[in-house]
Amino acid sequence: MSFNRLGVMVLAAAACIGVALACGPNFPWQLLDSREGTVNAPVELNFAFEMSRLVDAPKDSLRAVESDRPVDDEALAVEREEIQSGAWRGLMPAASSDWLLARLEMARRAESGEAAKAAAAGLPVAVADYLAGAADYHADRLDAAMAFFQAIDRLPADQRKVRAVTAAYMRGRIHQRLGQFAAARADFQATRRYAEAGAPDPMGLAVASLGEEARLNLIEAGLIKSPWPSAEVATDDAAAPRLIANAVRLYAEQASRGSKVGLLSLGEVARLLMEPDVDLRRILAEPIVRRLLVAYVASKQPDYTWDDTTDLDSMVAATIEAVLLQPAPLPGPDLDRLAALAYQGGRYDLAEKLSEKATQPLGLWVRAKLALRRGDRGDAVKDWTAALTALAQDDRTLDDDAKTRLRGEVAVMRLSQGEYRDSLQLLFPVAETYWGDVIYIAERVLTVDELKAFVDGLPPPSAPQARSDQPDPVGNLRALLARRLVRVGRTSEALAYFPPRVTGSTSDERDQDRADVEDARDYLAAVEATRPAWFEWPWQRVSRAEALFKLARMTRVQGMGLMGTEGPPDETVMYGSFPSGIGQASPSGEDTSPSPLLGPDETSRFAASAPKPDVRFHYRPIAADRALAAADLLPQRSQAYAATLCWAARYAIASSDQEKATAIYKRYVATGAYQAWATNFGRKCVEPDFEAAKTFWERRITTWVTQMAGSAWRHAGLLAALAIACVAIVILGRRGLLARR
Repeated sequence: MSFNRLGVMVLAAAACIGVALACGPNFPWQLLDSREGTVNAPVELNFAFEMSRLVDAPKDSLRAVESDRPVDDEALAVEREEIQSGAWRGLMPAASSDWLLARLEMARRAESGEAAKAAAAGLPVAVADYLAGAADYHADRLDAAMAFFQAIDRLPADQRKVRAVTAAYMRGRIHQRLGQFAAARADFQATRRYAEAGAPDPMGLAVASLGEEARLNLIEAGLIKSPWPSAEVATDDAAAPRLIANAVRLYAEQASRGSKVGLLSLGEVARLLMEPDVDLRRILAEPIVRRLLVAYVASKQPDYTWDDTTDLDSMVAATIEAVLLQPAPLPGPDLDRLAALAYQGGRYDLAEKLSEKATQPLGLWVRAKLALRRGDRGDAVKDWTAALTALAQDDRTLDDDAKTRLRGEVAVMRLSQGEYRDSLQLLFPVAETYWGDVIYIAERVLTVDELKAFVDGLPPPSAPQARSDQPDPVGNLRALLARRLVRVGRTSEALAYFPPRVTGSTSDERDQDRADVEDARDYLAAVEATRPAWFEWPWQRVSRAEALFKLARMTRVQGMGLMGTEGPPDETVMYGSFPSGIGQASPSGEDTSPSPLLGPDETSRFAASAPKPDVRFHYRPIAADRALAAADLLPQRSQAYAATLCWAARYAIASSDQEKATAIYKRYVATGAYQAWATNFGRKCVEPDFEAAKTFWERRITTWVTQMAGSAWRHAGLLAALAIACVAIVILGRRGLLARR
């Protein structure tokens, strides 16, 4: 068995289908989603890493060459490259590249070996014989093809070298198809010898020959059927364990040279060995086969390698039982992996026995989980810590994912002990993997001052890059702290933690959800402008109202970047796209009941660190309150008063508080002056006219004085008329008296 290139493409496509079907946000796994599930879960190994341990690292320079292109296209490309690079110049010094290419094309189009050789006349002899053999091989004239390939092996060494590897490989393929397995093995081994001696192998056939030889062993062992009708091979039951072990070793050597096909083949062998009709008792006596099965079962394997009707659970259970019935290996990495397998299979008693004297990371890790199952948290934390210490001394026994997971589990246990800062210290080096857990501890468990001390101890942040998608845990944690400081009113301290503005960036290029230090300075200046003086005239309050409204708008528009929570409820980490998913909305994560692994005062710390108000997009209600505060300072009959209330209602609607928006509208109706634009109050608002509001009282006083003056003049004219009338009456009266006299 040896996967071809098509098989690799099919498996890759299947993997992509699995991703494509997972619609919606792809939230990362978080350790704190379920603490008990995290620390009690079996240790998951990495199959590729485990396979790299099956054989020693290769000492030769042979490397896999695997392409998605058809083999014939790959061969033609190699031949053209040889001509253009001058690789044949020593054999044909006078021939031009164009002439050689023309002869090559003619030979490739030939329908028989003899025709191909005639067309290739003038090319190096080994190349001409190979092209002839290839033509007959494709036409299923195997004997004729073999004759051409054998002729290459009889050439002088300097002429044979250019096609020595490919000819040996093709002889092996022909012997395979004819059922002549001993001869095929000899040819595949010769393929590697020629390549190791320096013969050209641009297609990586030496490494591919390892897989072809391994397939012969599996056919002879009866584990797979021969794909060639002409090859009738008798199964050797007595030699089956040895043959399977040899196949595993050959595939492992192939994989160790960078072959994905070799790695896939190892997984397929493991899957075949787990079939119910396979008798594992004798086969597992071979240590390399046992190690293969332990690695396969203890690793996460993609579901597409199994048929939908397969009872996978029973197969895994039976395999684990068969492996555990074998004599245990000597203390060391293999024993630790057997302990991990026993834990996965629920054989906790055996896992205890196998890990009893563990000194390496994996064994200590398993022992820690067993201690926690017994309820001995002290011993569990001790063994988890010892596993991490042992890993620091020798990190070659675990793959990178396992190292990251081990750190994470130790951090969970430290958190449960109330060692909050130590937990964050453990998680931060793997923050890119467990950013949601880092968010939770930094934002909801540590106090602001504890977080500030932690951040101050980190290395300086990297220089900001415009529109960079590269993760920057240090810069992101500093920004998280900055926003948290703003939320508690310590904006001046926050300035030191906001990132600097990228030189040359424009307002259109800057992300409103990612504030920089200049944005924070503007916000701080707006806050300072809203502070009242010790005494204010009514018209002086309008300037403060204008500052409050500016602050309200800044809060609404830039609130995410200036004060938003990294995790719930704002989810700045996801630009607010979802209400939850990264970070924790409660100390127990997704568990409905309080976790027994909560820290001593973790719940009270979580409550104390909540944003105020603790609602989705919490800065929007703050923006509404600030707009209302601005309205409180304005003349009620002014346009600015009505417009500011309109914006306050709009911000309330944005925060899903329709009740508050309605109350604001009622206030406008009861206290404000009619505005023609207010027909869609709270939905469509105009800009407040603060300049008019600043002269509102002046205009009102002027009008009052004018009215009073006009009233006074009218009264004065009436009095004068009355006085004149009185004087006239008196004068006329006197004249009448004189006349009568």
